Amino acid sequence: MLIAVPILHLVFLPRVIISSKTKGRKGPMMLICNHNSILDPALIYIRYRSPHLHWLAKESLFNIPIATYFLKSFDIFPIDREANDIQAAKRIINELINEHIVGIFIEGGVTLGGNAVANPPKSTTIKLAIKKGIPIQLCSVTGKKYLFSRPKVVIGPTVLLSLREGKKLDKQSSLAISNELMRRVYKMGDQKYYNPEAEKCKRVMQEMVEVRVLDDEHNLWENIEEISNEADIEN
Repeated sequence: MLIAVPILHLVFLPRVIISSKTKGRKGPMMLICNHNSILDPALIYIRYRSPHLHWLAKESLFNIPIATYFLKSFDIFPIDREANDIQAAKRIINELINEHIVGIFIEGGVTLGGNAVANPPKSTTIKLAIKKGIPIQLCSVTGKKYLFSRPKVVIGPTVLLSLREGKKLDKQSSLAISNELMRRVYKMGDQKYYNPEAEKCKRVMQEMVEVRVLDDEHNLWENIEEISNEADIEN
């Protein structure tokens, strides 16, 4: 991993925006991100200076020895996507108990773009975070991945979502909140998130949960456009 990080940085020259603390950061915390390339965790890892960040990826990726070495060098561990939600939740909870930051692609796999209809997010993760009071950090990786392509990496705000008094989470409200979070993830990367019920999801989130911003140096949660120019980018 020590060799891979500078090589990846030189090959892709990522533009990085860091709005939340990363150095030495511990969990319990969940990190959610869009997913348009197998390289996404590695590109975040380049600037996320914490050994406590562990990614979960589908088990089938670990069938090839050289791929397994690469994945584990970036603290990416297998999870059985065919298992039921309870088994997946147990693995996530175990990571959180050990004070890890759990990186999860809640869209379920690599996608060509944000689409709430074709690739709805797995709402179990967000439901667990809300019920257990686990902070959520939003990240995005956008742009092509080829030599000197300068993909954009945003290590975004960390928030805590708490159920409002008298409200109860069900499958539909959890999905709506998950979709609203993914809309924000894609917006950080200057990309659209297709969701014909976007306004409804935004309203459900406002009605269901209180949002406490724990860490957001560049105020991305409130005003993403504020850090859209090159001068604001870390690298």
